[in-house]
Amino acid sequence: MENRHEIFPVTDWTRLQKLKPGNEQEQQAVLGELYVRYKTPILVFLARKGCPPGRQEDMVQDFFLYSIEQRLFEKADPARGRFRNLILTALNHYAAKAYRHDMAGKRRPEAGWVSVDELQEVDGELKISGGGATPEEAFDRAWAQALIGRVLKALKSECAKNAREMHFEIFRRCMVDPALSGTEAPSYKELAAEYGLTEKEVSNRMITARRAYERLLHSEIAEYAGSEAEVKEEIREIFRALTQKD
Repeated sequence: MENRHEIFPVTDWTRLQKLKPGNEQEQQAVLGELYVRYKTPILVFLARKGCPPGRQEDMVQDFFLYSIEQRLFEKADPARGRFRNLILTALNHYAAKAYRHDMAGKRRPEAGWVSVDELQEVDGELKISGGGATPEEAFDRAWAQALIGRVLKALKSECAKNAREMHFEIFRRCMVDPALSGTEAPSYKELAAEYGLTEKEVSNRMITARRAYERLLHSEIAEYAGSEAEVKEEIREIFRALTQKD
């Protein structure tokens, strides 16, 4: 069984230095970025822990407040392990504490850390699901889905800018849908007939879109991984996590 703690990329450690006492505007910007990246996985984790739906949103906000009060992010040290592991450990402590003490009255930014629209935009078109047998595994899978969602959103935008919308649709139907929803991929012959192309033209569009997707995925992970070898391993592990059966 794979070590789930080695599945996903670490957070940019240099960015965390801005959370130390100093520029409040920079601190809020970093917290907003962390909130966007981790909000959905944290929601999934809390749901798997049995948190009532009406309480989950408040608890995500409160978790970030708890992390600030405990100076959790400031204490993060890459030599001690991945940042995501720190999040999961803190979540377990926080969840146990939250069930004993109501933290809903804690003060947080009036408008939250980021807007709902921003979160929806980051999640892209993917439907986020919990998956996994444990809250931790559900967290990992939701994080992977959100990461892939950002990459697919970037790919769709890039294809649209280059008048290659058909490239994206062919890639989505041949690669994305089968991988994430278990549907059967159409044959190149079927797609050729549907789009008025030859099978060779379908293949060429698929190759072009796949190369762009791989480049964007590599770029997304390289922002956090420590080496080229780690990027490649992360990509393998992400898709292994996404194809795990519930």
